Amino acid sequence: MGKSVENPKKFIISCRINDSEMQILQDLARKAGINISDLMRQSLISLAQGQA
Repeated sequence: MGKSVENPKKFIISCRINDSEMQILQDLARKAGINISDLMRQSLISLAQGQA
């Protein structure tokens, strides 16, 4: 049986990025103290709310 989580994620999104884009993501995530997946989720919400 799988691990029970509070907010399960059902979908996987993937894309290819180059070295400089990956460096940017890693730097932003490190500065925010979160992982890249959470950074992308927060960015998506900010874009949807018109904050970016």
